[in-house]
Amino acid sequence: MNLQMKVSEIAKVINGKILWLKKDKIISSFYTDSRNIKKGDIFWALKGKRFDGNDFVEEAIEKGSSGIITSRKITSDNIKKLDFCILVKDTLFALHKLAAYHIKRCNTKNISITGSNGKTTTKEMIRTVLSTYKPTIYNRGNFNNEYGLPLSVLEAEKKHKFGVFEIGASTIGEVRRLARIIKPDLAVITTIAPEHLEFFKTMRNIFKTETEVIEELKKNGKIIINGDNHYLKRLKKNKNVISFGFSDSNDLIIQFDHTKAIFCFNGKNYSIKLKNHVRHNYLNAAAAFLAGKIMGVEIRNIISSLEKFEGVPLRMQFIKRHNSTIILDAYNANPQSMELALNEISSKGDFGAILGDMKELGKYSEKYHIELAKKILETKPKMLFLVGPEIKPCYDFLKGKIKNVKYYYDTNSALNDVRIAIKKNSNLNFLIKASRSMEFEKFIL
Repeated sequence: MNLQMKVSEIAKVINGKILWLKKDKIISSFYTDSRNIKKGDIFWALKGKRFDGNDFVEEAIEKGSSGIITSRKITSDNIKKLDFCILVKDTLFALHKLAAYHIKRCNTKNISITGSNGKTTTKEMIRTVLSTYKPTIYNRGNFNNEYGLPLSVLEAEKKHKFGVFEIGASTIGEVRRLARIIKPDLAVITTIAPEHLEFFKTMRNIFKTETEVIEELKKNGKIIINGDNHYLKRLKKNKNVISFGFSDSNDLIIQFDHTKAIFCFNGKNYSIKLKNHVRHNYLNAAAAFLAGKIMGVEIRNIISSLEKFEGVPLRMQFIKRHNSTIILDAYNANPQSMELALNEISSKGDFGAILGDMKELGKYSEKYHIELAKKILETKPKMLFLVGPEIKPCYDFLKGKIKNVKYYYDTNSALNDVRIAIKKNSNLNFLIKASRSMEFEKFIL
């Protein structure tokens, strides 16, 4: 973080009231975790879903914090120990305002990535493509929510020419609030599929939320969409939309020629072979190809960057074991991603599957886990382990219909049996997939 802003300027930007100002000094950075505070540091007291930084203001002052941004008043004895104190109504909203101000003055060209599946891989691909061209800032890991995204934005510096930001959401309106921070020049929407239905309730709400970014686009901003998606294809009528997909109705058409893919775009064909040669991974690559093209990267450099891309850990991660391949896809699971992963592993020959709960489906959980069972019957795994309380209806549906199926209530109880099965069956490929909270990466440690 390199803010280089005076206290008075920060207060003005975030609509804060200066309660105490010993010196209007230049602020470079701040901390939101009181445990990391050292003498002279600035503490921004964020209120989260499970914590409230305002409860730790006194602790920060005791550790020697020189400045506080808070939504509560501080005792006169404590406030005089500080160089400054700014009071705001909502510290999270204030953080959003500061991030929006900061990224605007950095003058980056910003790309947002929203959608139900493939966001992180697409973000990393776009970041890889643009970084070979000009300095690029992006949000790391899972810093894609209302806390992580503004903190990522505040890492931007004047040297950065592009900003690539994944936007996650679990409530209606969240995408719009976060998109308002970066005001994207280009919005990528990967797909619309059942996700977080526990919170969104309906597919209509998911579509509405994931496309809220469009309302925050800069003037003349462009939108890249998966044109094969049932929900997104309705956006094709918009003049600023560019689509990609496998069907001929898209602007960029993905075809396959033996061991490589062909991107057909603007009357030309471009050959590309990803290291992670998975059919639906080319959808992510197509989005990155278009983003790079729009931002001025030469096509040969785009393709070179994508072909060198190593992938993202825990997301369709290919692991070679003896004569078999293990696909570890343990970061996220929803009905669409489960179906795509099963299609991929079954295309490689005989396989076993270790599948776990698809979380946050709410009242639709049983329905979608039974649909998963039907997909399993189609793909015919030679060995099947089902793990978790929510996948139990899938097991109940499959009992008597499929051989070699075992059920476990949690990951730890399945560990030993799964590890032994993978070790003994070196002739089988394996798919390991579940929602993140299931911690399925334990199976291959």
